[in-house]
Amino acid sequence: MIKTQRTIKGSISYSGIGLHTGEPCSLTFHPAPEGHGIRFRRQDIPNSPIIPATIDHVVDISRGTILGIKDIRIHTVEHVMAALSGLEIDNVLIDLTAGEPPVGDGSAMPFVEAINTIGIEEQTAPKEYLEIEKTIIYHNEEKGIDLVVVPAPTFRITYMIDYRNPALGTQYTSLYDLQEEFVSEFASSRTFCFLSEVESLKEQGLIKGGNLENSVVILDREIDDSEFDRLKKMFNLNTDVIRGDNGILDGRKLRYYNEPVRHKLLDLIGDLALLGFPIKGHILAARAGHAAHVELVRMIRKEYEKNKIIRTYQGKSSKDFIFDAAAITRILPHRYPFLLVDKIIDLSPGERVTGVKCVTYNEHFFQGHFPGYPIMPGVLIIEALGQAGGLLLLNSLEHPETKLVFFTGMDEVRFRKPVIPGDQLFLKIELEFFRRGICRMKGKAYVNDVVVAEAIMSAVVRDKEEV
Repeated sequence: MIKTQRTIKGSISYSGIGLHTGEPCSLTFHPAPEGHGIRFRRQDIPNSPIIPATIDHVVDISRGTILGIKDIRIHTVEHVMAALSGLEIDNVLIDLTAGEPPVGDGSAMPFVEAINTIGIEEQTAPKEYLEIEKTIIYHNEEKGIDLVVVPAPTFRITYMIDYRNPALGTQYTSLYDLQEEFVSEFASSRTFCFLSEVESLKEQGLIKGGNLENSVVILDREIDDSEFDRLKKMFNLNTDVIRGDNGILDGRKLRYYNEPVRHKLLDLIGDLALLGFPIKGHILAARAGHAAHVELVRMIRKEYEKNKIIRTYQGKSSKDFIFDAAAITRILPHRYPFLLVDKIIDLSPGERVTGVKCVTYNEHFFQGHFPGYPIMPGVLIIEALGQAGGLLLLNSLEHPETKLVFFTGMDEVRFRKPVIPGDQLFLKIELEFFRRGICRMKGKAYVNDVVVAEAIMSAVVRDKEEV
């Protein structure tokens, strides 16, 4: 059964204060047309600028996920995004009267309840999914973070946290069915932090709207009696603060026995929503946070962009290559005898590409370079690198078939070893800079893992109509 895109049936508002800014804010969800996606609109700023809720607009992840364009910011969007993603809503415009959505009770449930009050509307356009076809891994050795995405028929998450604290320790949770489990098992899980973190954040002028009604504060150090008055003032409490026999400040009860790890999973759902589309795959997460979540989203987005390019030019993916020769001719203008890339075996749009040139004795240039001692001209090796680089550049742009790449300079060109008939030339290009049609790339050509030539190449990209 094909699922269609969804929006909401009408407008609905929710008000409160922001977690970090402490500023009052009214948030209003509005219906949006098919293909609109999730977008925030700052009504408190002249001309009401709009910021799409996509990974390209993430500007900070130090404390929550922050979106921005130029100097305009929207702080701590993950709970709003989790509510929309958990309810499988694709298209909504969100008005804000300040720079941070209301924190509510520290979970996604206030937003879920507001949306359910107005209702969800099915649209007609099909929902786009990214089906994970190969394992994607993010690993941070220093912090012990692991995030792995593996193929699966539906969206699933398994999450583990591991803290050296008696109130937390090691906790696991899993989500197998978003529709059945999100609202009842995860949406109401609240944000949590350690007491030492709270004190540090308060000193930095953050969590101005944080209190024991919208967060779970876990004790990670001993408290003596002299501190109670200070803590009472810090959290704006009208009653005396207590240590809590359960390891939680003021003895606040958890909504679930493993509420902290459930909230981590909630945050991950919110951060994954920045892809702009849902995925079909199983995510295994250990000891992660917003920074790692966002890096994983960037990796998934790159995989999506690559798959989209493959579908456009190759038709279907292969384990052996990204583009074959036929697909390459749909992108590059070069033809025999000057097409010097036979296939592309790896591609990360906007970052790097690896191409292959199989050098045979039938190459036309061997007739004169040199008779009796055939060597591939060095200038053609560099040209092959340039063509592979052109494929990388063009596939970093929309409508690459309408554009041409012109090289403007070569620096640090070196030829290390002759290339002869029978060699397989691996062309590896890394993009160092690309802005406003001007780029700089580093290229290396290998035979049997040995560098045979290298160069730093500068180029410009122009529309064919301008040439």
